[in-house]
Amino acid sequence: MGNQQVTVLYFLNRFPLPSETFVIDQICGLLDRGIEIEIISLIKGDYKNLHEKVIEYGLDKKTTYLSEDTSRKLISRATSLGLSLFNPRIFKYLNWSKYGSVSKNLLLPLLEKKKQKREFDFIIAHFGTAGVTAMKMIDAGSIKGKLLPVFHGADISKKKNLEAHELEYRELFKKSFALLPISELWKRKLIALGAEKNKIMVNRMGIDSSRFNFFEHDINEDQSFRIVTVGRMVEKKGIDDAIEAMSRLKQKTSKNFVYEIVGGGPLFENMKQKVKRLQLSNIVKFHGVQTQKGVKKLLSKADIFLLPSKTASDGDMEGIPVSLMESMSSGIVTVSTFHSGIPELIVHEKEGFLVPERSPEDIAEQLFRIINNQYDLSTIRKNALEKVQGEFNQNQTYEQLNAFLVANKSQSSPSIQNFL
Repeated sequence: MGNQQVTVLYFLNRFPLPSETFVIDQICGLLDRGIEIEIISLIKGDYKNLHEKVIEYGLDKKTTYLSEDTSRKLISRATSLGLSLFNPRIFKYLNWSKYGSVSKNLLLPLLEKKKQKREFDFIIAHFGTAGVTAMKMIDAGSIKGKLLPVFHGADISKKKNLEAHELEYRELFKKSFALLPISELWKRKLIALGAEKNKIMVNRMGIDSSRFNFFEHDINEDQSFRIVTVGRMVEKKGIDDAIEAMSRLKQKTSKNFVYEIVGGGPLFENMKQKVKRLQLSNIVKFHGVQTQKGVKKLLSKADIFLLPSKTASDGDMEGIPVSLMESMSSGIVTVSTFHSGIPELIVHEKEGFLVPERSPEDIAEQLFRIINNQYDLSTIRKNALEKVQGEFNQNQTYEQLNAFLVANKSQSSPSIQNFL
């Protein structure tokens, strides 16, 4: 069966984002397989740190933005609507009592003005919150298609999301054609929240390991041991625990080491102050937000990739971080935590190392053992590469999704069993 006629609308909260390259990669993966794609983004994303695929695949030209100004979304939408508000076709969507929040925040009227194509075979909404908005747009008749919400982590772990959308999530589970969590953990969470098991297909966010040069990062006794973290400065990334661990490691070993942190975010200044307070300025280096080329250069010199993720105070959790997969494909030993779906990617002491959440002492002890050559790191690196090339192979995950879309194009209920 040919798939050139399968049409997909991606419905996203904000696009593009450097922290969500998995969305960009998935879109490009389906385009490569002949799927026709358009994109709706509620807010215009980050064009300062632009992923090269956005331009290469013309994704910017495929995207309809419902807000250009991230700081003043409602004003931006009202300005964009202008006099078209008085067009009867658009004005009817200002019925707040009928259409609710998507009318009140002007999303429906603006979509009616901007969007030409309305009907698609499928509507893929990354994150459950975007799925709720897409569901309301579908209910209003503004767009049509079988809804496929993708659940990543914060959307079904963050307390405020669960409290705010509890009833809407139940409705979303019923009205969606199928549900696509990125891990077995989130599949179990969806079932616990009331979703039907036979509507759920785990579709992982893998990587293309062929894009990474795998090589043995042998520990050089004559040089500083390099530990690297790449991630946003938010609580769930556990960077505060990592910095504390560096202070403890400094006390445990006489060997030279440096800790390099790539990324920005709301806790950036807090982390810099913590480093200063612990007198670690000669060990911890902040690189801020980097381009993909810059990140790749830093990782090429890394001995360990550290990501001590944890459940944030507001319940926010990871999915399965792509950054771990990328490091594993590059031959970098990974140290992370028993958190969320990470144990599905890394078995402790087989494909990498895991420590309990919120434990700087355990992080420091694990790093100390690695630095002192207490493991067969060559075998661990090879195991890690095999794991990513197998279960977390981007091409396989895209083939799974592509085959699902093609097989279910004309189906009224999901056929999932063949894709598990």
